[in-house]
Amino acid sequence: MPDMNRIVPEYHQPSPGLDPGNNGCAAASDPIGGCDFSLFQKQFAPMISSIPRLMNASRLFQARMVRLILSREKHIASPDRIARFFGPYRMPGTSSIGLRKRSPELFQDTREDGIETYGHWIGRMINQTLKRMERCHASLSGKNLSEQFREELVEKIRIILEFRDEEGTPLCELIPQQMYEDVFITMILMILETDTAPAAPNLYKAFNGICHRLALSLISGLAGDGFLRPTDSAVRQLIYIAVLSGYVGINLKSSASAASSLLNRDLIPIPKHWVRHMKSVRAVLPEELDRLSRAMIDMSKNEGAAFGLDSTRMYFQEVIDAKKPTLLVFFCDDYMESLIDLKRFEIMITRNPRLDILFIPRNGRYGNDLAYSDMPKILKEPVFQQIARMCREGRLVISPYGPMAGCIDTRFISGQLMDQIETLSAGKTIILETKGCRNFEMLSGSLCLPWYTSFNCNRALSIRTVGIDMEPVFLRIPPGLKAYDGFAEPRTGSTPSGRSNGVKFARMTTLDLYNRLADRGYSV
Repeated sequence: MPDMNRIVPEYHQPSPGLDPGNNGCAAASDPIGGCDFSLFQKQFAPMISSIPRLMNASRLFQARMVRLILSREKHIASPDRIARFFGPYRMPGTSSIGLRKRSPELFQDTREDGIETYGHWIGRMINQTLKRMERCHASLSGKNLSEQFREELVEKIRIILEFRDEEGTPLCELIPQQMYEDVFITMILMILETDTAPAAPNLYKAFNGICHRLALSLISGLAGDGFLRPTDSAVRQLIYIAVLSGYVGINLKSSASAASSLLNRDLIPIPKHWVRHMKSVRAVLPEELDRLSRAMIDMSKNEGAAFGLDSTRMYFQEVIDAKKPTLLVFFCDDYMESLIDLKRFEIMITRNPRLDILFIPRNGRYGNDLAYSDMPKILKEPVFQQIARMCREGRLVISPYGPMAGCIDTRFISGQLMDQIETLSAGKTIILETKGCRNFEMLSGSLCLPWYTSFNCNRALSIRTVGIDMEPVFLRIPPGLKAYDGFAEPRTGSTPSGRSNGVKFARMTTLDLYNRLADRGYSV
């Protein structure tokens, strides 16, 4: 199998040392290493405001910018601590965006798709991101940005993408394909606000507002149908419908958030006028929400509704009905899906006194993902009072130290999160579960733990890495094995459904992995 570290530049730890007094984390006083950070802050505003100055930025300034752009996490755990659970350091994701410069043909999803140059893609993505931000971010809302302003913004970002880290690697070679929108938003705000740490915009406030109401309606409907009981069939239904809920409103989501084109946009659509603003969210009639949640429940009951790859049997054995004390480390994803998963965990914890859960939302506002700051409102809802009690009892711990991005980047795992994992897993079996396709692609396998992950295969990158099209999957990737490999050495073929031909699949997809394991009598 191809070695991904041959194909993309080797990753180098960007922080130049550890603070022994900070539990093996990178020093908190200077999140980017080097000399006095206040000097960098003084240089930042005049530098970021001038294209000529950016073109002549010192190597030290460049390295500091690279570190700030890649992650806001100030307390990075040491590589050894991260490797104990998440495997060795590697470039996360399918590839860096820098690969687009050398091999733009690899980003054709099929042989028939056009080839887009790196420069054209950069300009198109920045303008697309800027357009979305104009509608709801205070720095941009209501402003008529000139063509000259847009051109200068794109040029500044092009320059910064060539900044090099301390090891001499360009920033564009350190940004995973799965994270480019998060990074572009950060860079746009740095330039607009001349701020080294601009506040993340809440681009999906109204969208998550309607998802909150819809999740409560869905949970009520599931209770009425008997799916909130601790039976095998009820738990399976909750697992499935939580993943299925990822289709809700994808007609309104950004393709950039998914890092590739989206399919099935109109499977469970949300009307645009529902999410124009928070007043629109509150104006939606309960009967309309109930009608949509009923459609979801009925869809999950349809004949043929099943996972394309299904490891729920092992999940019951290893997690739900674990015979030994077990900690499930759970990284959540979309807001609505996460609320359904909370109800599932309530049932799982009630069913098994040996199971505890570390629940990890985002540490900040990233797309339509669940954020730690959302949790107080959620736990006040009557339907989540049991979960609130389990939190007080320590059976479910909600971490404030989750990813500071729209997906998991194992290069920047928080030292405080590692503290929680190590403390809560003492004397227990530890299992990892993640939600969402971007988390799957970022981790990619080679972990030191059994890893469960689930998502809908409704985007090009998911189909190319998993090998399944149009169906949701619930996967188990055994420790030490890659979930997919060889994205940069693709093979061409048809999707299992026959709907698409000439697809550029990874050299080894997850479907290939499952088939090889089955041939050897290994059950996943």
